[in-house]
This record gives sequence, C-alpha cells and structure tokens, in this order.
Amino acid sequence: MTDPSFRPAGILDAKAADRLVAAMTESRPYVLDFSEVESIRFAALRRLLNARRAGRRFGIVNASDAVVERFTDSGVGGFIDVSRKPKPLDASRYEEFGASFLSKSYNSTDGDAMMKIYGPNVSPEMVAQEKAVARAVLRFGLPTPLVGTIYSDGDRTALDFERIAGKRSFSRIIAEEPQRLEEISRRFARMCRQLHATPCDTALFNDRALAHRQAVLRCEGLSEAEKEAVLRFVDAIPAATTCLHGDLQMSNVIMTPEGEDLWIDLGDFGYGHPLLDVAMWYFLTRLIQEEQARQLFHLGLSDLRQIWDFFAEEYAGACSPAEKESFVQQVLPYAALHMIYLGVTYGFQPGMLDFAKSVLFRP
Repeated sequence: MTDPSFRPAGILDAKAADRLVAAMTESRPYVLDFSEVESIRFAALRRLLNARRAGRRFGIVNASDAVVERFTDSGVGGFIDVSRKPKPLDASRYEEFGASFLSKSYNSTDGDAMMKIYGPNVSPEMVAQEKAVARAVLRFGLPTPLVGTIYSDGDRTALDFERIAGKRSFSRIIAEEPQRLEEISRRFARMCRQLHATPCDTALFNDRALAHRQAVLRCEGLSEAEKEAVLRFVDAIPAATTCLHGDLQMSNVIMTPEGEDLWIDLGDFGYGHPLLDVAMWYFLTRLIQEEQARQLFHLGLSDLRQIWDFFAEEYAGACSPAEKESFVQQVLPYAALHMIYLGVTYGFQPGMLDFAKSVLFRP
C-alpha cells in the first residue's frame, strides 16, 4: 500500500527526493504516490536513480504525463518503474470471456487487447505492482505477454495486456484434448523446473519468504505462540535467489498458436526456495473442491490428481509411490504456509486455516 510519507507534492526537487530516500529502508519495497507531483527536476531524478542503484526498492504510481515523460526521456525509467495515473475505465469495447478468484477477463472487440478488471480484494497498488513486475520480467528475458495501461472508474481497477489470439491455457488444452494430459503436465513441470533454476535479480524482485513471514505476523487467526512456531519454520527455509512465479498453476501458462509458451499473472513474482512456488500448485491440485476445480481449470479433481502425479515425476523425479509420498511430505508444510499467505492477502476460505494448523502443528 502507499504510505502518506511517500506522497510528495508540487515540484519534486533534490531536497524533497532526499527526504523520500531517507525515509526508506532496505528491508521492504515502497510505492511512491506521485498524484500531486507537477514536475520533477534533474537533480531529483539523480537522487532517485542513485537510491535505486544503492538497493532501495520502490516504484512510482499515479504519475502525470509530464513526470512520465521526464523519466522516459532521461532513461531513468529504465531503472525505476513509473506508472501513469489510471485512465477512465470504459469496458463497453470489451467482451467478458473468463474469471478467476481475483478478476474477470475481457477481450477487446478489435481483437488487440485483453483486459483484467479486478475485484474489491485487489488494491490499485497491487495492480500497479502486477504491471511493474510484468514489465520487469520481460526485460529479464522470461516469456510473457506485453502489458499496457491501468484504468479505473473509482471503484474498480483494470489493466490491459497484449491479446494472444488463439492462445489457450495449459488447463484449457487438457480440458479440450484430454489425451494430452500427460504431455502438457510434463511440459508444465519442465517449465517450472527451468523457472526455478533461473537466477533472479534480488534488487528488483521481492523475497517470497519475507512476504510469507509478514503474512504470518498479520494473521489474526493465529495465537502469538502459533505465530512464533510458524515463524521458526519460515526462518528455517533454505535461502535461495532463483525465480518464483508466486501463483504457480497451469492456468497461468498459455500456449500461442505457434507453440510458444508464455507465463501470465505475474503480480507475485519474486525469488526464494522453489517449494514456496510448488506449494501453490499442490494446493490447487489436491486441496480444493470439485466445483472450484471445474471453475478454475475446466477439469475434475481426478484429472488434477493425475496431473500432480505426472508433475511430481517430471519435476522431482518422484516415480514410485514411496517417492511421490516423500515429495508430498516435503511440500505439505509449504502448502500450509501458503494458505496463510493467501488467506491474509485475499481472505480465508472455509477450512484453509484449520488445514494449515493441522499440518504445521501436527505431533
């Protein structure tokens, strides 16, 4: 979320930029709200650029066209992500075609763009973060659709993306061509393995273990003693700086008609231990209800369990029943931790916290 301390006004000069930088720490990212900034001086640009190079993590939202132009023309926008003020949202030129927990998806009538209109649990800052991450991941060299403009009507926030005509998600492919279940499952596992072997820019992206730690601290359903126990598990997670998707699932990979595979929905992209990522996929294949499976993946629970088995074989080399069970036991505490993160961030669904406790506090 934006903080009032990071909402400068008027002409941003060197002294104002120094105040912004002095208020930041290296421990977390910041969102600077530039909605009241009229223009920015070169000296201020230099201060912000130096802070970014020194390890401060921040992005700018609600910038005027004049401010965006200064960042772009100077080249500083290549180091600091800057988003314009949202444009008015007009969905009349779009047709709804899908939905998820957090948003509804629409295709433009001219076929060029796909728009996501987010629900009330997604803040404007989270949308700006998804845009910033999509731009950064593209620069980082990972395959993903191009990202566009943020829109708002005061109540809802939206973001448009390049529309890949004829694309299908991996889950949609399996639903339409069930004979390809094993092929696509293994293809997804190989993509995940490659992603989790890719070094991440730790100055640019967030530590996912830290995000989970903060969620535990904010969880009202945990007692202080329970929080301490979960935090001991979080602190014991082996350090890693490889890429994590943050919302790892088959619906977040699309295949183009030409056969290119693209990652989508990158709002929680970061770095950390791979099982923090795999935990989400385990949760979605083994711990949701039939109705949810049909809604999210167009598949039944029996299909998802087969997909998990092929995933475990390809991703972890777990082929025998004993090896698969061992892999599940490794993933389970991470899945429980991820449920706490999802619940705190987006709202707990019935049974989520109880399951997390049953795993994390089992005898």
